[in-house]
Amino acid sequence: MPAKSLDHRPRVAAERRERMRQRLIESAMIVFAEKGVGASVIPDVVAAAEVSQGSFYNYFRSNEELLAAVANELSGEMVRLIEPVVGDIADPALRVATAIRCYLNLARGHRLLARFLAAAGLRMTVQYQATFRYLPADLEEGQKQGVFADVPLEIALDLIGGAGIAALDRMARVRTRKAYPDAVTAAMLRMLGMGVAEAERLTAGPLPKLTPAADSLLARAQARADAQAPAAA
Repeated sequence: MPAKSLDHRPRVAAERRERMRQRLIESAMIVFAEKGVGASVIPDVVAAAEVSQGSFYNYFRSNEELLAAVANELSGEMVRLIEPVVGDIADPALRVATAIRCYLNLARGHRLLARFLAAAGLRMTVQYQATFRYLPADLEEGQKQGVFADVPLEIALDLIGGAGIAALDRMARVRTRKAYPDAVTAAMLRMLGMGVAEAERLTAGPLPKLTPAADSLLARAQARADAQAPAAA
């Protein structure tokens, strides 16, 4: 007897839904970067994604849910890029320095990312950003070894978060020199109690080029923003 034919319609429908969801997230990243996370962006996202408002609500119910989707996907992508670079570093101070350098260099090389992260501000850092979840343990280990000042961890995290947001805002607004992320990282290390020479040493080594996958949210959204830039000028 002939084999029973398979019904591919559920799989095709699921793939279509996922493509639409990704299109909405991609559009939302661009709109949030332009308007900020406090604005009501749903009408703008609907227009940018070229879908109906009814279709939008099949995927997301609110601004907050949409922001969480963008932030969580970006956070996962950044962790997947940065973790292989820092995962085998034994020295906690070098691990902190390298992670921050990677984070800031990634934002400098992808201006849309810098704009989105600056717009999201500390809310993104505290609530969604997985790249910052590793810092408390590394900072605590560095404090135990005497390389970081013995201050409450929440203060150390606030110093890093505040300086990081200020650096992201600058990179979002103007072109910065290539060494800017390293200089900011060295200044952060000094705020944490490290000496000038040691801070500069930990931020002087080469970093691998962090290249998002072509199908990643970061790459797709940046390419789309670049393509739209001439029309917006």
